[in-house]
Amino acid sequence: MEDAEINTLWQSVIGDDDQLAFRALFDYFYNRLVRFATDLAGTREAAEEIVSDVFVQLWKNRKQTVGVIRLKTYLYTAVRNRSYNYIRDHQQHRWLGLEEIEEPAVAGLLPSLEWKELQQSLDAAVERLSPQGRTIFRMVREEGFKYKEVATILDISPRTVETQLVRAIARLRQVLQPLQQPEK
Repeated sequence: MEDAEINTLWQSVIGDDDQLAFRALFDYFYNRLVRFATDLAGTREAAEEIVSDVFVQLWKNRKQTVGVIRLKTYLYTAVRNRSYNYIRDHQQHRWLGLEEIEEPAVAGLLPSLEWKELQQSLDAAVERLSPQGRTIFRMVREEGFKYKEVATILDISPRTVETQLVRAIARLRQVLQPLQQPEK
């Protein structure tokens, strides 16, 4: 979904109380935000609760958010803040989650078994990155944020974003390079 379409839907939500437009935004952002929050909060259950709460508050306060220019940045910032609050509030009782099975990629878009194996290897390699590196990699490479936007959302310098991304890519290249070698 392009930014223009997101903004059009958002204007329908705040201007006309359009529930269908809100549902479309929820459907588009939910899984992305849950993955982002899981990286920060540590568990999928907490992430789902955080993201759901952000959307509930967004709907309740939609008339007060007229000044929001980029909904995508607003949502990621809100989820980041709530994730940090969750960590602060649950620091003494924080559990490390078991590895979760990733949702399968969109069916029909993967042309071959080799591609699936490569995608699974990439997903596994991304999961092994440092938490900050993984979050930055996903935000830049998968969500399309610019370095400066990621820096603003995560409250870090753009230079840190660039450094973490370079390290993540180097690490992924190192892990995935053996897979590119033809079998003998």
